[in-house]
Amino acid sequence: MNQILTDPAGRLPLDEPRWRRMTRAEIEHFVRALQSAFEVVGVQEQGNRLTLARLDDPAALILEFPPHVHSPKKFLFPNWEKLFRFRLGGGVLLEPERAATPRVIFGMHPCDLHAVQVLDNCLFEGEADSAYRAKREVTILIGVDCVPDNHCFCTSMGTDRVAEGFDLFFHRLDGGAYLVQTGSKRGEALLCRYAPLVGERPSEPPLPLQVKQCPTRLDFPFESLAPLLEKVYEHPVWEEVGERCLGCGACTMLCPTCYCFNVEDRLDLNLAGGERVRTWDSCQFDQFTKVAGGGEFRGDQGDRQRHRFFRKYKYLWDKYQRTACVGCGRCSRECLSRIEPVPLLNSLFDEQARPALNLAPGAEYRPRLAEILYVAQLTETEKLFRLRLPESIEFQPGEFLEISVFGLGEAPFTIASAPVPGDEVDVVVRAAGTLTQAMHRLKPGDTVGVRGPFGKGFSLEDFLGRDVLLVAGGMGLITLRSLLLGILARRERFGRVLLLYGARTVGHFLFRDELLAWHRGGEIDSRFAALGGDNSWIVTRGDITHLFKDLDVVAERTTAAVSGPARMYRCVNPLLFRLGIAEERLFLNLERHMKCGLGKCGKCRINDICVCESGPIFPYTRVKHLKEAIER
Repeated sequence: MNQILTDPAGRLPLDEPRWRRMTRAEIEHFVRALQSAFEVVGVQEQGNRLTLARLDDPAALILEFPPHVHSPKKFLFPNWEKLFRFRLGGGVLLEPERAATPRVIFGMHPCDLHAVQVLDNCLFEGEADSAYRAKREVTILIGVDCVPDNHCFCTSMGTDRVAEGFDLFFHRLDGGAYLVQTGSKRGEALLCRYAPLVGERPSEPPLPLQVKQCPTRLDFPFESLAPLLEKVYEHPVWEEVGERCLGCGACTMLCPTCYCFNVEDRLDLNLAGGERVRTWDSCQFDQFTKVAGGGEFRGDQGDRQRHRFFRKYKYLWDKYQRTACVGCGRCSRECLSRIEPVPLLNSLFDEQARPALNLAPGAEYRPRLAEILYVAQLTETEKLFRLRLPESIEFQPGEFLEISVFGLGEAPFTIASAPVPGDEVDVVVRAAGTLTQAMHRLKPGDTVGVRGPFGKGFSLEDFLGRDVLLVAGGMGLITLRSLLLGILARRERFGRVLLLYGARTVGHFLFRDELLAWHRGGEIDSRFAALGGDNSWIVTRGDITHLFKDLDVVAERTTAAVSGPARMYRCVNPLLFRLGIAEERLFLNLERHMKCGLGKCGKCRINDICVCESGPIFPYTRVKHLKEAIER
């Protein structure tokens, strides 16, 4: 049997765990058989309290016990441990400590089994702690299930159940029987040797996963603990907790994963010899970090509490991807100052990790109120509205506003005014549907809702120092008016400016007073076309393509902008390229039914382009693949 115990491979998990049924009587026989070769430790009642201690009577073993029983750490990493003896006189003679006692810890909750894995990670790393290894390798770990209490938060730490790290695990069944699960080759060998009738039984189906309920729980995944603490090193909460802390060290002494210690020599009364011992120590004690010269680099109790939390939830996670807290609740259960990890961590998470609550969800869809200052009739069907916005805005020519008439909805309207910062803007509205007809009934002093501006417009930088060719059809002049007003404000910085504008009749021309003023002023070369109607302006008869006849432009220094109905692009774009206009110097207005203005509703999406978000003004090179937009 000793070979089984000392074989490190004996602690390896089985390829396929086996499950056998055992009665309470069979468990007592099993314990009695184990006592012939091991010291058996289990939970029992002593002096009206439950304690984990050496078991003399197997009948006294308790397998269902509350979480407040102290952890099994003291049997693997004792609170007082002799490392070796020494004798003095003439020379020092060292006497090693005797070998570790083979032991069975019968009854470990899942959280404590996880705690042993933490101790393994820390004490086996690098040059392994041989005193711990000696006990660990000859200790059998037998687990039992538990019911969490109000201090447990094992479900938040993922330690409420365990799949490895034990030799045997006993699951309680209805009726008082147990289903024992083998977790290692060593556990299987023990069962077959000391309970052979049970070992010969065929394996039964495993129990379904038991979901435990912990009323105390983290409000976030435990994997977020390390990143959370990264942000709160200087948080005032540590000072507040430090003021409450008594520095008694109970939290660390009771913790199943804390292993800080001190080493000192203790002389015999005859001064002829003594022993070097290792005793538990605590990072919460006031002289724990005292250094030569009397300084103490963690002298404040708040700093000590911060170190405890960081050690548990960050430092070891960074190193092993495992927290050093198993959620057993022993620290908060016994703390005289009621310092509890879960409320503290949840409070930090609420403050630091959670995004700020949106106190006005949907605010981006809520319009502000704008006052109508002025209304002008441009044509039989179009009106210009000047609005005073609730605050100043900046925009580029081609950007738009979403305007609401409450009860009827909202619609997009291009800003027609000069692109200068301010709180007044012009929009043009054609009476076509219910909403726009309602707008036509509004007068100065009335209010409408506005959102925006939205979209991406013309950049005047693309036209600076170059000749400018503007081609507008019908209501497309609204967008180009804003661009033209921006150019005229800095006219000396542009070359020749040529405007081609066409509509069904002269009566459908927008901004007629401005068109005449531009034409007569000579700053713009303006040319007009109309399909029919009176010809009092003596304009070219026909559609806008007739204005390209004998058009003289220097293509190499010309930037063009086109704005009009989609069908116009199919005819105009080839004429521009025939003139020699480069594709990258042609900008198109692809206005569509831009309902939300935020690129979410999908109304204005054309293939891979969302017009209200990426436009509505595009260089031709960006949209030339959109056949349905510019060639149909």
